[in-house]
Amino acid sequence: MMTTTNYLTIMMKHFEHMNIEVAAAAETILDASSLKDREDTYDCNRFLFVKEGQGKLIVHDKEIQLVQGKLCILLSGIPHRIALESEEKLTLQWCHFRSSYEDRDLYRTLQIPFHIQVTNEQEEISALFKRLFEQLSLDRLTSRLKIKAIMLNLISLFLDNLSIAGNGTPTEDMQKIDIVLRYIDEHLADNITVENLSKQVFLHPNYFIVFFKGILGYSPIQYVNLRRMEMAKSLLLQPECNVSAVASKVGMQIYYFSRMFKAHTGLTPSRYRKQATSFVATGAKSHEEEDDRK
Repeated sequence: MMTTTNYLTIMMKHFEHMNIEVAAAAETILDASSLKDREDTYDCNRFLFVKEGQGKLIVHDKEIQLVQGKLCILLSGIPHRIALESEEKLTLQWCHFRSSYEDRDLYRTLQIPFHIQVTNEQEEISALFKRLFEQLSLDRLTSRLKIKAIMLNLISLFLDNLSIAGNGTPTEDMQKIDIVLRYIDEHLADNITVENLSKQVFLHPNYFIVFFKGILGYSPIQYVNLRRMEMAKSLLLQPECNVSAVASKVGMQIYYFSRMFKAHTGLTPSRYRKQATSFVATGAKSHEEEDDRK
């Protein structure tokens, strides 16, 4: 069974690298008379959010109940249609977008559900769509950056409400990636090579590099070094770990480690430790003062 941590790691790395272009967005009120009884297939992805009302979304002959708070991501090329009974109405906030990744392949590999029921963040999501409509109409120099920020926020809320459990048996590709990610985390102190990693899943090193980058967005060694830096930041917060010990735990000579850490964070390991521990201490003191005032 694939670990939740590795599942989320793959999704986060994918979305960190993804470029998003929103083609259109609006709020639409639907009733039975406004709908044609046919399937639609778009060459872009669709975000649909039910602001009010109810109806049905039919995808691959499967009916999904559309009620207030339902949020759906429909990938390009997927036939679907919305159906309403004669007395039903539906207020949808939606957008059409494209991205830089082959989303359908990744979503199929990750087995991500394409619809969720949002409970606590309905007003927040509706407000994000309104901001999206506004930025699309303004077309200012900074609008594209703001639009991307809004879309990433919407995706984050989708993931926050996503139930990872019960998604079925992981695909073969996901099982292989899970094995590799576990191996990396268990051997960060060792000399990890592409050959080491490819052997874990019985793939040729050249093919393995393409396979790994296609899912994580990084080459295997880039990802290994990133994990080492993430681990180092955590270890530097532990009083018993000096810089030399941290370098050893992530499998690097201290000089090379210090140079890579500074390139990654903009701070030397010692400076990072000092600032981070000072911030933690200040935060703890603030909480104590707040408790004293209560």
